[in-house]
Parts: sequence; structure tokens; C-alpha cells
Amino acid sequence: MSGQPDEIERLPTQLDSFVQEAINEGLLRPARPQSEQAQPAPVADQRAQGETPRDIRPEAVEAAEELTPAEPLAAAQTKVDYLCPETSPFDFSEFSDFVSYGDLAQWRGYLESEERTTALGRLMAKAYLSLGMIAEARAEISGDHGQGGVALRLFTDLLDRDARPNLSFFRDVASCSASDNVWLAVGQLKSNDANGADLLAQHFADFRALPLRLRADAALIIIPALDRLDRPILSERLMTSFTAEEIAQSHELQFVKALQRLSMGSPSAAEDIRAYLRRAQYRNEAAAALRRDGKAVSSDLEREIVDYYINELGNLPAEASVSENLELILHDLNSAVGYDLTLRLAEVPAAASPEARQRLAAHYETMVDEDLHSDAFLINLKAMDALIKGEDLLADRDGTEARFARAAAIAANLGLPSMSSKLSERLTHDAALDLAQAELAFRLKDEVTLARLIEENPNSVAMRKIALIDAINRGDREAFNRFARGIPEDIDTALMLIEADAAAGHWIVPQRFYTIAARSGDEDTQIRALRVSEARPAPEASPEGEIALTDVSSRLERLRESLGPIPTEVR
Repeated sequence: MSGQPDEIERLPTQLDSFVQEAINEGLLRPARPQSEQAQPAPVADQRAQGETPRDIRPEAVEAAEELTPAEPLAAAQTKVDYLCPETSPFDFSEFSDFVSYGDLAQWRGYLESEERTTALGRLMAKAYLSLGMIAEARAEISGDHGQGGVALRLFTDLLDRDARPNLSFFRDVASCSASDNVWLAVGQLKSNDANGADLLAQHFADFRALPLRLRADAALIIIPALDRLDRPILSERLMTSFTAEEIAQSHELQFVKALQRLSMGSPSAAEDIRAYLRRAQYRNEAAAALRRDGKAVSSDLEREIVDYYINELGNLPAEASVSENLELILHDLNSAVGYDLTLRLAEVPAAASPEARQRLAAHYETMVDEDLHSDAFLINLKAMDALIKGEDLLADRDGTEARFARAAAIAANLGLPSMSSKLSERLTHDAALDLAQAELAFRLKDEVTLARLIEENPNSVAMRKIALIDAINRGDREAFNRFARGIPEDIDTALMLIEADAAAGHWIVPQRFYTIAARSGDEDTQIRALRVSEARPAPEASPEGEIALTDVSSRLERLRESLGPIPTEVR
């Protein structure tokens, strides 16, 4: 029974946490004084009549009423000309001690006799925001189109994970009040802008000074963003602004603490985060964090999250930067982003920039290449269909024609003449199709078809290189020497041939190609060539001291190398 008094003391805090979560989920609404319910909607920038109690509304809060005329809501959210007020609209110092709904109820009791004014509505909105009650804050400033009302409305958008922050406005506010750079940083991090991390680090003290619940709401945006940006040290520093007791009493803080532990490599953090997959409020961030850490989630859940992010991108304007968002979707959730979802992303206005389309096209090409190399008929067919559907996305990119040719060749080999014809129509010349057919014949070890194609294309260097690799794999020295005549003896070709020689183990490639590769000015190429040369066995001596005609060139080259450089005076 010794622990019973402690549990009784914690009951109010636990009850408040329960009430707060019910409000966040929309299951409860906070009680409002009768005087508030009876008052009509506020008139924009109406001035307070009478004195405000000093203990409720100190001089620092709303010191001067803004004179900005009312304007349409849409226009206010689109572009606001911000004039620096005496006091920041994001000054929450009056509510720094607010930690529970009970604090709000007690504080609000002093206001029951107050006349409803625009300034009072804004003050109430900030009180709600200090406890993370976004919907209630919006209700307080509904119809308030003055500068202070617009600022608080945009602030609620910042905290709402389904809304897009107005970064331009937050830059204007931060230019007037340095401490408000913390909100610009939150907005940048919410938009996956890495600059927000550095800005937040500079204004960490301003973050620590915020009311507890407001800090927790901000952390729910900041910590996942820092995890995406791989900034674990800053995440750890941010979590030091919360005590162990505060974390234990808040599901939000427990979640972000688990994210922070995962980013630091904690073995148990992944299982803690999995528990949040069952809660709609945390599901998307939890699943994305697990995927970033290489952990598996169900394919249905992964696709659901990708759909969510695609819809989010669809709400962005065409000029918005989406590079970080695309990286999140295509890297962290790549297994769920198939052909159809990639094409959906390509249709989003914000993904119309050359950089975004290049990233999407590269992802699409990777999937096509993997599926074309599959031995499964249906997967090959899926890649062919994807090429036709994604023709606009892949237009004018290097390798597109080769992919169409390869797909056409596979279709013909699989007995799909209609599909092969449809794919071939995209080719500008027949050589690409012949080359793709030769590559396919090589992969299938169809030597008859490969020989026919090479005979029909005697001047195709690319096709002769395929024939050389085929000869190396078969150990056919005579065929190699025949196809090697006139082949470019450049470093890349030489390295390709000697590495194929090592892989096959027949060692039929002449010494001159080893010499060419070893003379490369690239250190990596030299190392690769040396590794193959060291593995190459010494040539066997003929029984009667005879040397095959095909080995003469190689023997002479080796002899010349063994002699070293010839002195200049001898020359």
C-alpha cells in the first residue's frame, strides 16, 4: 500500500492526459464559459472596451491593436503583407506554466466577466495552442482577418500535420522577432528543408522556453523530420528539453522518444515504434521510420502510407520543392511504389520540375530493368506494359530506346508478336532491335540466333563485343580471334574482356588486352586489372617446344614486358 498515495497524486495528471488525447481525437470538446457561448462572432479588429485585468492580460500581450482592414480569408492565407507589431503574435510567455487542461480551466475562469473582443479571442487562441488544442484555437479566431488573427491561423496550419506551412509568412514574422525563428525552423523541417535543422539548433533556447504541450506538438513534427534528414545528435539534444516524468505522461513524447532512440541505434526502439502502427495519429511516421531503418512493414500499410504522401504532394503548388518528399517515398517506401504509383507522382504539379522528373524516371527505369531481366513470364509482361504506359516519363532519356528494343526482343522470343510489334514501333532504327535480340540470344545461350545476327550485322561493334564474351564463355579461342579483328582496343573494352576471361576460367584472351588495361591512368582500373592478372595462370609449354600461331603475339608481348624499358641510347 506504500505506493497508493503516489498513484493517487498521479491521477489528475493521468486523467488530464486522457482528456487531452480524447480532445485530439475529436471525441471530446473542451467546455466553454457561458459568456463565451452567448457572445456573437467577433468583428475583425474590434477594440476592447474597458480595462483588462493585469493578472490576465499583461502589457506584453497584444500591446497594440493592429489596424489592418478585414480581407477575404483566401487572400489572407495566400499573401499577407506583414507589419512588425510591438509584440509577436507567437508570444506564449504568459502560458509558459500551462501543463494541463486544468490550468486552462482555472485561467479561463477569470475571463467569464470579460466582454468578447478580437484581442480576447486571440488570447484565448494562444491559450488553447499552448495546450495543443488546434481546433479550439481555430474556433476562437474564426472570422478574424486582422494581422494577428491571420498569424495565429497560419500557426495552427503549422501545427496541423495535414496542412502546408506558409514559410514566406513565417520568414516575415522571424524578421521582426528573432525568437520566432524557431517556428520558421519547424516550418522548414515540416517541408523537409534541411536548413530548418541548422536554424533550430541556433534557437534551441527559444524552443525550451515554450509551454510543455506546445513543445511536444512541435517535437512531433521536428523529430521525424530530423530522422529523415539523419540528424540524430540534434534529435537527442531536443529531447533533453523534456524530463523523464513529462515523457512518461505523454504518448506524443513517448513516440518521438522512440523515434530518437531508433535513430541512435537502440535495439528495442523498433518494437516500441511498432506498437504505434495501431494508432492512426502515429501510423505514417512510425511505418516510414521503420522502413528507413530497414525494418519490414506490411505491404498494405506501406501502400496506404505512400498514397497518403502522394496526396500530400498533390496539395503542394507547382513551385514547391519536393526533392526531400520524393526521396522519402522512393527510398524509404520504395517497395510499395510500383509503376502506377510512380506515374501518379509524375502527374503531381509539384513534381513537374526537371529534377523531380529525373528522379521519378530513374526509379521507373530501375523497376523496368529488374523486371526485364526476370525469368518469369508475367513479370516480363508487366515490364513491357510499363514501358508503353511510361513512354512520356521516359522520353528523351538515355537508354530508353535500348529498353524498348530489349522488351521487343523478349516479346518476340516469348511468342508475343503483337506486343513485340507495338514495342518496336517506338524504335527509330532496326539496329537497336537487332542488338537487343543479340543480347537476349546471348543470355539464353542461343548460339544459332546469335551467329545469325552477328553475320547480318558485320559492322556492329556492340554486337561483336557480345560475340567476344560468348566466345570467352565457351573457351573458343578461334572464334575470339576472329571477332577481335578490328575491335577497339580501348581500356574499357580491355577490362571487360579480361574480367570475362577470369570469370569463365578458360584464359583465352591475349596478353595485349591485359597490358592495355594495366596501363590505365585510373587507379581503380589498374587494381582490377592487376587482380585479374595475378589470378591468370602461366601459359603451359608445348611438348615439343612448339608455339601455336595464335600464341605468338602473347608470348612476344610478355617477353617485351619482362625485358623492361629499352635504354634510350640503344634506340
